[in-house]
Order: sequence, then C-alpha cells, then structure tokens
Amino acid sequence: MTISLFRALGPLVVGVSLFCLSPGAVLAEQAWDADYYNPAGDPDVLLLPIPCGGKIALKKVVTITEDPRSPMGPLSDQRIQIGREAGRTRGYIEENHHEYISGTLVDDETHERYYLIGAYEVTQGQYDAVMKGPEACPARMSRKMNVPVTDVSWYDAIDFTRKLNAWIYGNASSMMATLSQIGAANGFVRLPSEVEWEFAARGGSAVPPAQRNEPMFFSDGTIDDYAWYNGAMSSAGKAKPVGKKKPNPLGLYDVYGNAAEIVQDSFRMTRSDRLHGAIGGFVARGGSFLDSPDLINSARRDEYPFFDAQLGGEFKRRTMGFRIAVSTSSLPRDVSEVPRLETAFEETQRQVEGPLDEQPLQQMAAVANQVQNTELQTRIRDLQGQLQDEFARRNELEARTMRVTLSNGGLQAMEVFLSARAIKKFKAAYQQARQTNTHPEFYAPRIEAEFNHFSLIANAYYETVESLADAGQQELQTQAGVVRQALSQRHDTDMVRFVEVLENSVAKFRQSRNRRSVLHFLDEIPTASID
Repeated sequence: MTISLFRALGPLVVGVSLFCLSPGAVLAEQAWDADYYNPAGDPDVLLLPIPCGGKIALKKVVTITEDPRSPMGPLSDQRIQIGREAGRTRGYIEENHHEYISGTLVDDETHERYYLIGAYEVTQGQYDAVMKGPEACPARMSRKMNVPVTDVSWYDAIDFTRKLNAWIYGNASSMMATLSQIGAANGFVRLPSEVEWEFAARGGSAVPPAQRNEPMFFSDGTIDDYAWYNGAMSSAGKAKPVGKKKPNPLGLYDVYGNAAEIVQDSFRMTRSDRLHGAIGGFVARGGSFLDSPDLINSARRDEYPFFDAQLGGEFKRRTMGFRIAVSTSSLPRDVSEVPRLETAFEETQRQVEGPLDEQPLQQMAAVANQVQNTELQTRIRDLQGQLQDEFARRNELEARTMRVTLSNGGLQAMEVFLSARAIKKFKAAYQQARQTNTHPEFYAPRIEAEFNHFSLIANAYYETVESLADAGQQELQTQAGVVRQALSQRHDTDMVRFVEVLENSVAKFRQSRNRRSVLHFLDEIPTASID
C-alpha cells in the first residue's frame, strides 16, 4: 500500500477554486482569512479545504516507522501506555493499560505510518460551512465563529464527517484524482479513536515514551498556559477562540479544556490489566471550560449516553465539541498486496529460524490432521492455539527489547565518545601546565577518574555490541531503522548519529570479533597514562 496523503494534498489546498463543484451550487466562495482556520499561524500544517472557502488545519501523527516491504511491515504497530495511575480514584475509568497504535497512511520515502488529526477543535464557522454550505454558506466570518462548536451530539459530530466526506467525494474532482494517483482513493475524514486522541494529546512520537507516559504533557509552565478551564481568570464559564493557548509537543491546541472532545469509539471501563468487556455510551476527552484545572489531564475521559430521556433525544452538552482525523482503509484494495499481509501474520508467530512451513506450529497442524482420535486432535489444536499466542507475544517482546537495547547502546556510544574527548582535553591541559609549571599535579587525579569512567562505559558498550552481534542481521537493521526514525521525529539528531555508530560497531565486531574494533569511532583508545 503506497500512500502519501500529507504531501500529496499540499498543492490542492491553495483554495477551493481548484475544485469542480456540482452544477447549481450557490456559493459564497470568498477564501477565509488564515486567522479562521490556523489562528496560531503554524506553518507545519496540512490545510484541508471545506465548503464556503474555508479550510481545516491538520497535523501529521507518526506512529511507527518500518519499511512496509519488510516481513512484518504491513502489520507493524507500536505498543503504548495510556491512562494514569488512578488507583481508587477513577481507576475503573482511567487506570493505566497498554494499547497498540499504527496508521493507515504510509510515507513511501520515510516509511512512516501515520494518521492526520485536527490541529484545532472544529470551530462554529467550520461546522456551519460544512453543515449548511455550499448552498447556504455563512454570510461572513467573525471572532465569535472561531470558538469551538459545542452543544453537539455524537451523531452531530458523525454527521459533520459524513457531509464533509460527501462534499470531498462529490465535488472535489481534482482532489479525488490526486488521491487515486497516490493509491488513497478511499481516504476519508472521521472522528479520532480514543487511542489516537490520547497518543496525539500526549505528544505522540514528538516526545520520548517516558515523557509521553506522564499525566500532563507539559513540564514547563502551568495549566493556565495550555488550557481554558473553569475560573474567573480563565474561561469564565464560556468557550474561547481556538489556538490562543500554547500547543502540546505535537502542535495541537486546546487538547486540554475549552471543548471536551467527542471521539469515535464507545466507552469501556478499565480493569487493572485490560479494558472491561461491556460496551457503553460515547466518550468525550480532555475536559472542558467548565472543569476545574485539577480534573484536566491526558487521561481524562468521561462517558455519556447516546440518547437521554430528560432531553427527549440525542444527548448533547454545551461543553462538548470535537476535532477530526483523516485516514484510509486498513486493508489494501490491490489484491496483489494480500499475500504480504498473510506473510506478515505468519511472521508474528515465527518460532524458530527457517522456512515458515517448517515451523513447529505448522508441523503440529500437520500432525493434528493425521490423528484419527477426535478428542486428541482437539487437544492438539487447543495447545497449538496457546503456543501461537505465546510465540506472537515473545516475538513482539524481543523486537521491543532490541529497540531498547539499541537506544541504550546509542547513549553508551555517546558517553564513550564524550569521556574519551574529556581525557584528551585533560591530557592536553596537563602537558600545558607541566610546560608552564602551573600545578600540573592538579590534572593527574582528574585524568585517572575520567579514565575509570571511560573504562566502565566502554565495557558496557562492548557487552551491548556483543549481544546485538548475536541477533539476526535483518531484524537488527529493521529495529535500528525504527529507533533512528523515532529519534528523528523527536529531533534527537545527535542520538541518531550514535545509533548509527552502534550499528557500525556491531558490523565491525561481526567481522573481526575484536574488542578494539568496537571503539572504531575514536581517534585513539584513551589510556590512563599522562605521559
């Protein structure tokens, strides 16, 4: 599946005049000022056209990077933690648990899997443009139209995405032609899932996992810098124009406070180990302008009924709005891609090196087919299913462990490099002090201490290289690519370089099994000698 929606739509978002509209449509096609769709002026957004000359700003949310042509590529995803340590307080709603996330959009050049999400909450002006236009576009935009649309039901939010998709597919022939050319003819607007919303709200791949697991996405400033909440000095009980507070690390505005955001999937309670099996109403995330600041965090989620007897129909509340997501279908339309999915599925259950048809589970299946005793055959198949699940978990754990080892090894390489450089500087300073007779004895203990540190780190680095050298070369390359791309997403360019150093160390060690080859990136191996 070859999809690059983020880049391909760029030329199409200059204005709606690019689109062929259906005959008879009455339009107020005056292009909106950017303040009404990108009020923060973020240059790194995708602008999706909507009726009436408007646009919606979107952000790219990278989930994982893996070559789609690799054996596991079509089924690659990322294990993430969502929720918080709730304990007795709302633990049944927000307790920590693991989920998996990926994206149906794929960048051919970078191999990034991603989805798109609104940089801002859908505003009243955007809502009216889609729900009323193009036949009855808003007469003009104003500041009061730039607050998030609220007092909408889950069905209203779904209807917004339905009507926007209908407009895109029915009127935007230029867009559809481009989507077809890039293999994303079934791309569509929808509400984000809960997992997509929380992953993006916490900062996504733009922050390290440890930071992403914190209850709040920010460490600098206070909630006042990022959210409109219930307070005389904040929202004062009213929704505020979008994009006036600071963004989260991914560049999303108002994920905390302002409008509570409706998501796609239904509510499920949380247990200490997993989601509960009962399916309930719909979910709104992030808190609202009527919530106190102590109730607002990345894990905040609330359940609401789809219909309410007191309201006499669909449930809606003046605090609830939404933001949109853009993705495409998971399964490829090209039937020639299906065998790659089947191979990827089999790879998730690989037990040993060798051809897939020679794996123990496949041999167990062959034995089960030859057994005449029905009860024994059933027991073999039950055991096969248990082992299949266990092998899949083991393979996933091994891949995750290798990525952690690569990240730690990159840090070790950096520490070795910095320590060697410190020893070199201390030695130069010692030689200078000895020539000028300005207390050269000052440097001897420092050189010895730094050399001891260097030896400790170098030994740890050597052990990391040795352990990675025993891994399969293809798997190492795949997981190193995932790690490097994740670091690039966080703009950790130095760490990308040292992970590459680690890869080279592993390659050289495989050739020579020589300890000194591990430190090939140093000009010289430091010694404790000060001569």
